[in-house]
Amino acid sequence: MLTLLTQWMIGFSLISLALLWMVYWWVFKAFEKTWLSKIACSLMLTAMGLLQWHHWQWLELGHSVFSNPFYAAILFTSAPAFYLFSRELLQFNTRNHPALLLHFLPIALSPWLSGAIALPIAFSIGSGYALWLCLIVFKLRDQRQYFSLEFATFAAFAAIALFILLIGLLAPWVGEFWFVIAYSNLIGLALLAMLYLQLRFPDITQKTCDAVAASYAASTLKNTDCDALVSQLKQLLHGQKIYRDENLNLSSLADNLALSSHQTSELINTHFGQSFSRLIREHRVNEAKQQLIHEPKASVLSIGLAVGFSTQSNFYSAFRELTGETPGQFRKRMGIADT
Repeated sequence: MLTLLTQWMIGFSLISLALLWMVYWWVFKAFEKTWLSKIACSLMLTAMGLLQWHHWQWLELGHSVFSNPFYAAILFTSAPAFYLFSRELLQFNTRNHPALLLHFLPIALSPWLSGAIALPIAFSIGSGYALWLCLIVFKLRDQRQYFSLEFATFAAFAAIALFILLIGLLAPWVGEFWFVIAYSNLIGLALLAMLYLQLRFPDITQKTCDAVAASYAASTLKNTDCDALVSQLKQLLHGQKIYRDENLNLSSLADNLALSSHQTSELINTHFGQSFSRLIREHRVNEAKQQLIHEPKASVLSIGLAVGFSTQSNFYSAFRELTGETPGQFRKRMGIADT
């Protein structure tokens, strides 16, 4: 039974990884993708897929993972790939250099190390990257206004990551069977948490970018006319109603203002006292409230799409966050029959 459940989790993982890869390349627009982030994301997702494929082969065919140098090489690939992908999201104004690819240098050790040695080393390296991630997140503690319910999911994800590190470090002692069973299911649970975060909090990545930008004290708006920029931004929001564009993101707004994404984020935080994502949500919800009142025959979904939300769930989530009620409840309180 345990083996069957693990096989199902491996299948779920492979499908989820393919979906996440497609979302990153064709849907994901929260931050500017650089050559390094593209390489790192593709390597990270591919490595996770190959790990699960090897776990399936062990369960079905008995192919050992402990004595497989290719399996060790995948482990040495996944941790630095995760780090290089995360740093562009979690560090401010990072600069990429080909020397960063040296993080993958430990891969060269994999053919010369036994599994009993390679696995603890690979997971020890992963522990170092995990510590870096914890320090970065700790630096964002003063930006808690950017997050609310998301922290519970982050805590669950952190717990899964901790268990993965423990099972990897203890691999030679727990044995191959329990290592494969535990690692396969933990990878699946981690992917489930990632998918839940994206579906439940579709703007989580943008919120993270906003928090990172706000956590740096150094101004990026030196030698700029902030008053003129604020007026231009207000014109875009109130005059052109740019927030109605469902594809609007920080990068595209920055292009309209002839600023960088970090400058635009600082401008909004400094002069509007909130993040980009919340500013856009507020304008969308405020217009939606007016339409819900003055267009009683229009459906809630059509109104949500008209003001810039891409899906009904995004609309309901933002509306409830900012008003404490659903669009239907708002209409009912206003004495208007919902359609």
